[in-house]
Amino acid sequence: IEEEMKSSYIDYSMSVIVARALPDVRDGFKPVHRRILFGMMGIGNTSDKPYKKCARVVGEVLGKYHPHGDSSVYGALVRMAQDWNMRYTLVDGQGNFGSVDGDSPAAMRYTECRLSRMGEHIMDDLEKDTVDMAKNFDDSLDEPTVMPTKIPNLLVNGGNGIAVGMATNIPTHNLGEVIDGVIAYIDNPKIKLDDMMKIIKGPDFPTGGYIIAGSELRAAYETGKGKIQIRAKLNIEDADNGKKNIVITEIPYQVNKAQLLEKIAELQEKNKDVLGGISDIADESDRSGMRAVIKLKRDVNPQPIIEFLLKYTQLQCSYGINMVAIAGGKPKQLGLLEILKYYVDYQISVVLRRTKFDLTKAKERSHILEGLIIAVNNIDEVIRIIKTSPDTPAAKQNLRDAFDLSDKQAQAILDLRLARITKLEVNNLRNELEELRKLIKELQAIIDSKSLQKSIVKKEISIIKRKYKDDRRSIIVENAEEISLDKFSSENTVEEYVIGYNCNNLIRKVKASTYRKYNKNETPGKAELFKFKVETDSEHLLYAFTNKGNCFRIDLEFIPEGSGAMSGGVKFDQVVKNAESGEKPVAFFALKDGDVPQGKLLFYTKFGAVKLSPWEEYIVKKSSYQAIKLKEKDEIVAVEEQKENSDYLFTTQKGMCLYCADEFPEQGRTAGGVKGMDIGSGDEILFAGQIAKDKDYLLVVGTSFGTFKKIVLGTIGKLGRARKGVRISDVGNDAKEKLLVAYPVEDGKSVNLLIEKDDDSKDLLYINSEKLPLESRTSKGKAIASLGIFRGKEVHPFRLPNML
Repeated sequence: IEEEMKSSYIDYSMSVIVARALPDVRDGFKPVHRRILFGMMGIGNTSDKPYKKCARVVGEVLGKYHPHGDSSVYGALVRMAQDWNMRYTLVDGQGNFGSVDGDSPAAMRYTECRLSRMGEHIMDDLEKDTVDMAKNFDDSLDEPTVMPTKIPNLLVNGGNGIAVGMATNIPTHNLGEVIDGVIAYIDNPKIKLDDMMKIIKGPDFPTGGYIIAGSELRAAYETGKGKIQIRAKLNIEDADNGKKNIVITEIPYQVNKAQLLEKIAELQEKNKDVLGGISDIADESDRSGMRAVIKLKRDVNPQPIIEFLLKYTQLQCSYGINMVAIAGGKPKQLGLLEILKYYVDYQISVVLRRTKFDLTKAKERSHILEGLIIAVNNIDEVIRIIKTSPDTPAAKQNLRDAFDLSDKQAQAILDLRLARITKLEVNNLRNELEELRKLIKELQAIIDSKSLQKSIVKKEISIIKRKYKDDRRSIIVENAEEISLDKFSSENTVEEYVIGYNCNNLIRKVKASTYRKYNKNETPGKAELFKFKVETDSEHLLYAFTNKGNCFRIDLEFIPEGSGAMSGGVKFDQVVKNAESGEKPVAFFALKDGDVPQGKLLFYTKFGAVKLSPWEEYIVKKSSYQAIKLKEKDEIVAVEEQKENSDYLFTTQKGMCLYCADEFPEQGRTAGGVKGMDIGSGDEILFAGQIAKDKDYLLVVGTSFGTFKKIVLGTIGKLGRARKGVRISDVGNDAKEKLLVAYPVEDGKSVNLLIEKDDDSKDLLYINSEKLPLESRTSKGKAIASLGIFRGKEVHPFRLPNML
């Protein structure tokens, strides 16, 4: 019993592996798919003929080739017609063939089908002995063991299956890319995998979405086994009354859309703290495409909701690549280059077998023509021999003896119609023979030349590419940080905004129209004053440089508008989830995705370092990356674009000032910069920036002990970089005392100062710089009577309109 079980199970296992569950590396088909296509061709169910009932096709396949259940045949037939499962459908279906929501197809008695145009190409030249044929289950008919497909189907349409002790899961690919890869392999069989991956960039799923490849994709293509992440394509849409919608337009491959939306609804009930901002979930998909809408309540930030859903639903999921196929009659795990090698070798063998078939036919025909020409050249003698012969066999033998003909030639002469012996027909026979001799020579040259065989393969698959190539549907990225959300409003309009970081250390987003109408209040609150801002629109991305030396690319949709409960703005870490503790922005810039600005950026640190780098160094396809290498405890205090014809001004909290006329060397993105100002122990930069060379400036100075003054900047001599500078205010030796402001103002203009007391009061004091006394750089300044006696905590300079 043990011996019988062992041998029988091994036989069964090999049958499942080779003849049922795994595709062949040459044509990418399992036997059931091969039999369906062959059966459809056999009954003339082609793309130029009317549809036939699927039950008719299933019956044909069951009765002649496939001794299994009708559900297995119909299931395979349906899948070849589903454009969300197959990258390129091989069956053209009419009727209900199911849906991406997991709906079952209608019964086979209701649905109709025929071969698609691409499905017909799978069987091109099948009649020319291009593949081996085998007997069907009852030895009454022949069926192909493999298809002579000109389409690299295993990679193009992928495949999956579970055998005994092994499984396969091969992703779909773009036809144009794969054919380009095949041609590249034919031209250079020693091509490296990295070079091939520049051509075949990665899978291309029929449902689109994003593929997060990373290093895993290369490993999968090298070994045949690996894992990639696939993510849905999401849009942020502006709805009515300032609300936003998260719109899903593409989902990961083989994900059930209906179950996905059910899961989101289920999570919404269980996670009110994160998903409480969802007001409704609606599936608005129709004939024009997929559209599932997650509707949000007013003033809800979509970013944390999207991040939660990506983590806990199939909006993002893993796809395990396991490229196992039948190669050389046995299962084998194959890398990308191996699959291409098997396919190219197979195509060359198909061309060779077809050419030999055509050569044999051409030689047979030329042999017949040679006999016919002999006959028409000696027609009188031929007629005499036939007339004098007692019967047909004798006539055939007499002709063979008289003209040294073969049996086939003699038979062809006997079958010759009298109309063929006219002068025109004789010339036609001679021309046909001449053409055949040329063809025989060409066919023999192909058989003798490997390079000619390769060039024919290249030519034929290039024709397929021209006919059927299409654009890539899946977008490949190296990591998730490269994915940016598409944005559009219901009116498809571009909204203009002002994004600023206010004196309450919050990011605030204000519509430009509202900003322009903003009340020019001479005594604004801290939330109404921007330390820095950028004016932009909804088509741009926000580049935020931070005190920790990082740069974040932020989608404007993730910053809620300053209204309602968020009128004052939101914290930076609410917008940027991976921000470090204590990280805050120091500069904003707005760029369109893909734009590379000209010019250079200047970085200033609190310990006096300066770095000059080209803007293009910071156009990185990541949501966050390092902008500068900082020394321990150092921080960025400001970032600005380099201006022409400018000097540099540095001031410190301990009252030092460096007016610098030097230039700074250009460095790369991750460099640390050079010393701009030599900072004393316990001191740090208060202001650093550029000022125009051709203008006069006053320096507005205010201290923590309540004194203010103005200094003529021209009285401070210009020095080189990396110097300590000169003193502009005497703050004494008390470690607590420092400058709160040292701000350059163009001569003839003024700036307002918002002053916050260093006590528990919430009072804000205001004064215009015109009212400050002009003094020498070494004085402490004067207390301003209108401000009263106080110790200062913060001073913020601003001009009108006050949202600066």
